[in-house]
Amino acid sequence: MGLGTKISRIACLLLSVLAISCAEDGAAVLVDAQWNLTCPADSEVDCGALAPQSCLGTVGQRTIIGAHGQTACTGDAILAVCESVDRADGTRNILIEVNVDRGNGSFPSFAFELGARVNSADDSVQSCNVTIIEDEVPYDIGDCGEEPPSMAQPCQLSNISTAGGMVSFDIECRSLLSSVTGTSGFDVGAVGGGPTTIQFANCTGF
Repeated sequence: MGLGTKISRIACLLLSVLAISCAEDGAAVLVDAQWNLTCPADSEVDCGALAPQSCLGTVGQRTIIGAHGQTACTGDAILAVCESVDRADGTRNILIEVNVDRGNGSFPSFAFELGARVNSADDSVQSCNVTIIEDEVPYDIGDCGEEPPSMAQPCQLSNISTAGGMVSFDIECRSLLSSVTGTSGFDVGAVGGGPTTIQFANCTGF
């Protein structure tokens, strides 16, 4: 994705956020989540299995953009959660999740989930975990943080912002393994390499 396209996409999302936020409190959570799955560069890690068909993007590209409850291309409603809980020690727990294609309330086929504890003063990451669900298989082994990806901490967060009821960050993962298979995984990032940007708006608890 070109820089101009990415900036235009972010600008459109922000305009939508402002319109809904000014309209009323308690508006639906908005999400702009795009990630690309590729076989791990680490030759010791097997490549995960991509869904044979998906309207969320070609090959390993996955795109979920919209509001909680909006119908996605799968015919299933988007489930989007973005919550923050302040802690007495000056940190906050943040939970974000977006998924689609749950069939009749079953396990989702596609999802992005992040649970993080960040410093309320500067948004630095104290701890976090990432889960990517692809074709009903979770890829979720290992921690994440602000350091470069490693086997112990496969996912790196950067450019984190939690201002004004929004959560925004860049994320890149190397060899994010599945707790189901134990040996297969994906690299996660933007199309063409590097981190991808995930954004949620109309979050609660901020």
